[in-house]
Amino acid sequence: GVQAPGRVGLPPVMQRPDLPVRARLTVGSALLLWVVRPSWLWRRELAGLALLAALAAAGWFGGPGAVLGAWLGAGGRWLGAAAGPCLAVVAAWAVPWSRRRVARSWRRARLRRHWDRAMRFADLTTVNDRIPRIRRERWVPAGERLLVRVPRGATVDDLDAERERVAAVLQVREVRVDRDIDRADLAHVDIVREDPFAGSGAGPLRWPWASGAQRSLGDPVPLGIDDMGDRVAARLPGKHFLVGGEPESGKSVVLSLLLAAAALDPHAQVWGWDAKLVELALWRPIMTRFADYDMDAAITQQEDLVREMNARYAVLERAGRRALRPGEAPVILAVTDELRFYTANLDRKAARHFNALGLDVAARGRASLIVQASATQKPAGDVVPTGWRDLMALRWAMRCTTRDASDTILGAGMATAGYDASEIDIRTRGVGLLYAEGGMPRRVRSYYLDDNEIRSIVARGAALRRLVAGDRWV
Repeated sequence: GVQAPGRVGLPPVMQRPDLPVRARLTVGSALLLWVVRPSWLWRRELAGLALLAALAAAGWFGGPGAVLGAWLGAGGRWLGAAAGPCLAVVAAWAVPWSRRRVARSWRRARLRRHWDRAMRFADLTTVNDRIPRIRRERWVPAGERLLVRVPRGATVDDLDAERERVAAVLQVREVRVDRDIDRADLAHVDIVREDPFAGSGAGPLRWPWASGAQRSLGDPVPLGIDDMGDRVAARLPGKHFLVGGEPESGKSVVLSLLLAAAALDPHAQVWGWDAKLVELALWRPIMTRFADYDMDAAITQQEDLVREMNARYAVLERAGRRALRPGEAPVILAVTDELRFYTANLDRKAARHFNALGLDVAARGRASLIVQASATQKPAGDVVPTGWRDLMALRWAMRCTTRDASDTILGAGMATAGYDASEIDIRTRGVGLLYAEGGMPRRVRSYYLDDNEIRSIVARGAALRRLVAGDRWV
């Protein structure tokens, strides 16, 4: 389309591109452009002023105005008439409930005015002067999260292509656009004004369940906050978890969150494989089974886990069921730190046996409430069989050294699409790209548990297990 220049900073006017000469604004078009449209954008403020004027005209503020006018004399008559509405505004602002409502309404109106202006300056108007409109907004620590509907004749890709110009007009750090998975005319837009991981937000994030009581692994487990400041949680039953990244990037910290959630569930079982002995050492009191760097012991434990899985399927067969639900049997969290030691062991025969058992649990374990959670530096095909890796529905790529390493964790082509864990700042430990089912990777900073918090959680978990030691599932 062709746009006529705007006046005094107002957005340009869309013109028909098929006309031989530039169209002239009629009186009606000018009123619509310079009066009706701005008035609609300021409608909340204008409605408030109109209400105050109507109340003043009806004599609702006669008392305070008369008192002030008498005190100031004849010269203060007009000031006395304005005193009533002013006192009403002050009173409304002094009440917390009304102040919050007024502030939210003003903030919402201001956001929509700026959005309207950004859409028009970014040339996102259609031929009939329609722009993408905000359907819903939500304020988060880093900015705003919007649900936007594009008009007929436009697509979400048009909005995504102009996100840099929109960000420049809004004067913000970044604008992100993602198409809604259910409707092609809806877009999820993040307006990023600041980085929650910077400044005061750069310190360790305390886990919300750190001082809590009994929990259930059937509930979403808090994992961290994303780069918009929203809390991120994941529901574990029915999914497997893979964490990858370079050394000291925070892989063991992520595993500790899953272990802590399992510890606070007295009915959950924790089966651990730890080739270094020390990463899972603090969790040993609440573990059901544990294997170290002895490959024979690690394989035996995997075989026992397969037998437990088969026993659960036998129960389901007798009951005429296809899957267990949380609460019907203990969730088994099978945690492996340094997975590479077992899957790419120098004893090739033992490694192949371990991989076959692990792949079997990954393929069949989800319906029997067995959750695998594994950490490794780079789960390439020569380290973790691709068939096993592809069954991991939840993947968290901490900082990686290369784009290929990032793609190995998140999936082929993710780096090209803009999701590259090698671009994460090396100084920001615990930050990675979390890829969960039903969405795209998000930059997330994990919560953190220090050793004292882990000991406290383990002590509570052990006490809870003693209380339910006599319970059995059928």
